[in-house]
Amino acid sequence: AAPGGKHVKGPKGPPILELQKDTNWMIENQDGAKMLVLEDATMQQLVCIINCKNSTVHIKTKVKNIAVDNCEKVNVICADVLSAVEFVNSDRIQFQTTGKVNAIAIDKCNGVNLHLPKESLEAEITSSKSSEMNVNIPDPKSSDPLDTIEMPIPEQFVTKIAGSKLHTDVSALYTH
Repeated sequence: AAPGGKHVKGPKGPPILELQKDTNWMIENQDGAKMLVLEDATMQQLVCIINCKNSTVHIKTKVKNIAVDNCEKVNVICADVLSAVEFVNSDRIQFQTTGKVNAIAIDKCNGVNLHLPKESLEAEITSSKSSEMNVNIPDPKSSDPLDTIEMPIPEQFVTKIAGSKLHTDVSALYTH
């Protein structure tokens, strides 16, 4: 831990970019890598981006899963993801897919911006203990595919007690 008890995100050793056990692409300890391109991953493989900072990772092929853990100021660009994209303990993350993503999980993160094309509009986004999250999608009112709208992912909720049950709704801050 850093001074003041803060956990430091980013590199913890030498940079790694390798396929391990034929199933996991490990991208670790990268700092300032402006464009790491992964072209050989397959849909049976996972891509793990761990302890990276100020870096961009471009995954050009369909993969099984993408996990981003303990990263700061990392951009991830990908094609299709079969299972899920997961962000854990990370800050200032930009994620963009050019294909289809079914599920996105955000846990203990601050500042996550998701950019989804129309192929990924049915993606389920799950978040916990996170803040400053936004999703950008194509503007349904525009014919220009480059026109997007940005929507905040709610991080505040109102819970009411109803007899012996709890009813939770998104705070009115997020209604338009």
